[in-house]
Amino acid sequence: MAAKGFLGSLFDFSFENFVFPKIIRVLYAIAVVFICIGYLIGVVYAFQMDMTYGIGAIIFGPIIMILYLIMIRVWMEVAIVLFRIYDNTNVIAGK
Repeated sequence: MAAKGFLGSLFDFSFENFVFPKIIRVLYAIAVVFICIGYLIGVVYAFQMDMTYGIGAIIFGPIIMILYLIMIRVWMEVAIVLFRIYDNTNVIAGK
C-alpha cells in the first residue's frame, strides 16, 4: 500500500490512507493559537469586570492554558499511537 498525498488521502473512499496523521501538526498549531487568543480575551474581559479578576486571570490563566495544552496534546498523541498500531498491525499481518 503506497502512501498517498493529502488530496489523495482526502478522496480515498476505501479509507486505506488516513488524513489525520498528515494534518495533526497543523491542528495542534491551531489549537495553540486559539488557546492563546482565548487567554488574552479572558484577561481583557477579567480586567473589564474588576482589577482583582484581571490580576487573578494573569496569575492563573497560564496554568489553565498549560493544562488545556497538555490535554489536547495527550489526545492527539493517543490518536497518533492508534494510527501507528494500525500500521504495525498491517505489517505483522503481511508477514
